[in-house]
Formats: sequence, C-alpha cells, structure tokens
Amino acid sequence: WDATRKLVVRWPYRHMRNPMISGVLAVLLGESLFFASPPLLGFFGFAALLNMIYIPLSEEPGLIKRFGQEYLMYCQHVRRWIPRIKPWQG
Repeated sequence: WDATRKLVVRWPYRHMRNPMISGVLAVLLGESLFFASPPLLGFFGFAALLNMIYIPLSEEPGLIKRFGQEYLMYCQHVRRWIPRIKPWQG
C-alpha cells in the first residue's frame, strides 16, 4: 500500500473531511431507525464514538505530519463530520 504524497481534496472531500465514515454512520443510523432496532442503534453509537476518538487522536496527527500546513489549512476550512454547503476552493 503506497500512501499518497500529495493532499487530495476533491469531490466529497471539499465538503467534509470524513465523508466515507459519515456515510457509514448515516446508513447505520438509518437502519436502526427504519427497523426500530436498539442493537443497531447501539452499534451506531459505538461506531460513532470509536471514530470520534480514533480519527482526531490517531489519523489526523499522521496527516498533519505528512502534509503539514496544507492539511492544517484544510482543517480550518472543512469540518470533520458536518458537510459544508459550498465546496471549499482551497
């Protein structure tokens, strides 16, 4: 696996920093509500909490180390979980 050496900010990443995780969480929440399933709702809560801890403490420091000021500027303009209405033009 060869990690990218350039910060790529295209498509959904111009609206939010973690669109794939947000999508998975939205599906889990939707399923738990649709099926009125407390176990699925619990799994949603566990997955959300796990990602809310893991991403800022583990993933983002590595991205800051790899991309530096460019990633920090991206973080200032694009939220982690809630999408921007207008895409960031950085």
